[in-house]
Amino acid sequence: MTVSGAESARKALVRLLESADRNATATRTLSVAAGSPKDPSPAAQRAWRERLEAAERFGAVALVRGAGNRREVIERVRLLDADRLAIDLGMTRAGTRTAAAVAAAREAAAGHGGLEPAIDDAAEKWAKGAEWYRLPAEPELVRSVFGAAAGLLDVAFGTHFRVASAQTAGSSKFLERNAAAVCAILRRALALPEDARQHEIWETLGLVRFGHPVCLRAPVRFIDPAGVGVTGRAVPWSAVNPDLVAGCTADGDQPEFIITVENWTSFNGQCREVGRGAVIYTHGFPPPPVRMLVGRMAAFWPHVPIYHWGDVDAGGLLIADSIREAAGRPVKLHLMTAALAERHGARSRSLARVAGIAARDDDFGELARYLSGDSCRTFEQELLRPMDPLEMAQ
Repeated sequence: MTVSGAESARKALVRLLESADRNATATRTLSVAAGSPKDPSPAAQRAWRERLEAAERFGAVALVRGAGNRREVIERVRLLDADRLAIDLGMTRAGTRTAAAVAAAREAAAGHGGLEPAIDDAAEKWAKGAEWYRLPAEPELVRSVFGAAAGLLDVAFGTHFRVASAQTAGSSKFLERNAAAVCAILRRALALPEDARQHEIWETLGLVRFGHPVCLRAPVRFIDPAGVGVTGRAVPWSAVNPDLVAGCTADGDQPEFIITVENWTSFNGQCREVGRGAVIYTHGFPPPPVRMLVGRMAAFWPHVPIYHWGDVDAGGLLIADSIREAAGRPVKLHLMTAALAERHGARSRSLARVAGIAARDDDFGELARYLSGDSCRTFEQELLRPMDPLEMAQ
């Protein structure tokens, strides 16, 4: 369908208003191409011109015409008054929409101070006329999304995902439909890595879907509800229903070391190429069953050293820190050093998210100080072959 002349003119004016909202602090005069309609008919051309000239008479814009024999041709539309242009278009400016959306978000987040960083981040996007994680500055929707995120922080651990959605938003499918924004809020509220995936966030809150099996190789044993034993000793590794982790027991001699591995390829390599040690796959950022398993194994063998091997980047270090918290005792980084990053990594911007770890007087602090620097490099752990951490320590 051909766009009418008046519609073509309106599109140009809307583009100009959106540019004004995106560049609220700009000192230069903003303008856009006039964009004459594709319909060459005299009626369409006349409607296009009349719509632009009406905006000019209203004092919202100035029309820039060509020179010489093109002096009758409207080439560009220059902004004079964005507020007048918004009135002329019957639109609400981004700043006004943002204020209403922020007020709705703060109302929904009352009593949950951890949601403020997300509100500030969203406001910055909305003020420029953009969506924030697919969430537009629509007060009612914003209120529902932030209300759902706040409600999830109070939902009982072990609640089914759809039940939690109904409890916090009144619809069992609300979280699925608005997952990008809800998860963005929760990442900030829970101080999770920016690359934490949606299913990892739901698992962190203990929302029940159909969780991934816990993958490991270790001298431990699990008992299912029917009383059947499930071993963690399988070669190259065992897969265990996450519901069984709470009943984990030691099974035989203690391992020489415990190592958690962030990525799937490296986990398989560690199990297949290094013949000793207990190995646990973290699934990226470790979900609750994995953290529980780490804690139980750390308690079974309090003198066995624990290592973590992951990506050398902000996410990898924060994952390692979550493993340290789950273990409740020191964890050593494996193949995660500044020297290896300098040798194998690609240049990265300073990773401020790990600055809170930089004050520590251990290998975590050393790597955090490196990653917080202006000339750091990062790499994924798959670039390195698995190695025995005890052999490296010799």
